[in-house]
Amino acid sequence: MLQYIKDNKLINDYTSIILEALEYKYSDSFICPICGSSHVTKNGHYKNGLQRLYCHECQKSFSIYKGTILEGTKLPIVTWFKYLLIMSKDEDLRDCAQYAGVSLKTSFYMRHKIMNALANEMNTVKLEGIAEIDETNAYISYSGNFKKQNTNKELPRKSYQRGRKSMKHKYGSSYTDKIQIACAVDRKGNIFLKVAKIGTTTLGEEVKSIYGEVIEGVSDLCTDGFYAYRNLCKEKGIKHHAFKNGDKRKRGIYHINHVNYIHSQIAKYTIKHNGISSKYLDEYLALIAYRIKCKNSDIKTFFTDLFQCHCTFRRSQYIGTDFITDNISMG
Repeated sequence: MLQYIKDNKLINDYTSIILEALEYKYSDSFICPICGSSHVTKNGHYKNGLQRLYCHECQKSFSIYKGTILEGTKLPIVTWFKYLLIMSKDEDLRDCAQYAGVSLKTSFYMRHKIMNALANEMNTVKLEGIAEIDETNAYISYSGNFKKQNTNKELPRKSYQRGRKSMKHKYGSSYTDKIQIACAVDRKGNIFLKVAKIGTTTLGEEVKSIYGEVIEGVSDLCTDGFYAYRNLCKEKGIKHHAFKNGDKRKRGIYHINHVNYIHSQIAKYTIKHNGISSKYLDEYLALIAYRIKCKNSDIKTFFTDLFQCHCTFRRSQYIGTDFITDNISMG
């Protein structure tokens, strides 16, 4: 952990970083995170000195941290900066907990609070110009689904004892022990990642529901040879560039190399962090997308970007949550 001591000077400047992030967030005017109104004024301070704001539209009082990762935190701000610093180094929960000086349980909740904000931001991503889309698959992980949390439920398969083997296709090719991840990226670096479904097959209507709103501003779409992409482009009025197996991998500026790179990064991350539960995979995908897009950013940029994201984290969301198969349709 000694390699991070050199960053202590930057951590000690966290006050100026917070002020800069606040100035960037409220550069035009204060916006109410509850109703979205701009009719907001200052309304004194809390006991800890934090600025209180008042919305004249919904008549609610809130702090300047409302709707951010710092909302409701009892930890010192410097602890959050230490955690963000080591988390940006792609360390595991235990290393993050040790460096930030928190418990393993607190480290888990801090990480998911950060990823919750990034995932909410990803839900607003819209691609434009030249874009690439494709899907990749990952094995379903039921990590964290203990019987004491789900007393009335059993795992849909037996636990693996000697490695992992793909389930036999019980109901045709649409039923497997894999999960499908939708991937899309444009040339400006905007990335959309989302858990699409259980199973490895894709239908035309599913492609429309997953990518329909995301590619509204796209002019050219690069895909593989799957027929549903052609129909989607025809419906949206988008120029389609299909790359079938055996074709040239690049035609001028058109290719699917970027989305294939994202696939490799997802595989690399899941292998390194063995045990990622599939019910949290959407949040981890948002973190992977940010790491790809802002791989050269420092702690200052990381915090400023994160502070702009709307955080809806609640601990109750992560206590006794259902299996992923309850929230995502089967293939």
